[in-house]
Amino acid sequence: MSNPFIEELAKKLKEDLPGADAHLKMASPKRIEESLDIPDNARKAAVLILLFPKGDSFAFPLIRRPQYNGVHSGQMAFPGGKHDLEDTDLVETALRECKEEVGVEVSRSQVIGTLSNLYIPPSNMLVTPVVAFAKSKPEYTADPIEVVEIIETDIQTLKHPNTKSMQSIDLGLMKIKAPAFMVDENVVWGATAMMLSELLEII
Repeated sequence: MSNPFIEELAKKLKEDLPGADAHLKMASPKRIEESLDIPDNARKAAVLILLFPKGDSFAFPLIRRPQYNGVHSGQMAFPGGKHDLEDTDLVETALRECKEEVGVEVSRSQVIGTLSNLYIPPSNMLVTPVVAFAKSKPEYTADPIEVVEIIETDIQTLKHPNTKSMQSIDLGLMKIKAPAFMVDENVVWGATAMMLSELLEII
């Protein structure tokens, strides 16, 4: 990979990860109250965190989901989705979903590791965050059905204390307060924020 930061991150991803300790730092009070037990019928899924150099930092794309009648309507997320039977493993799931949702083809040789699995109760998904590296900024083509907008942010920005705050989240029938990362005017909360919390903790 010939990039010291990425090589060091790859090593850390092979070590013991903070997992739930990091996840809960960005979890909503409701999520903290829920059991961390993973049900036997949880569906497998994967997302891709595609890092690439940007100035003195490393950036990656997030997507904004469209508004729909579902639990993740309008949310900010990593490219990703559920495991298909045709996928050989969850790494392939993440790579396939990245290609489908943002039009970026990533090879297995670009994958540097995975973060801790995270269970998402509302969708009953057990998600594996796959981390990959691109040597330059990707060219995006957003899926017109799955993706409203592609937004880039970077590690340095997210590490700044002012990026994190408590936000009021409108869930339709109710509103909750939850910790979130503010990316421009976009609120990154929930599972995506919890995964980011672990990534930022090991960097």
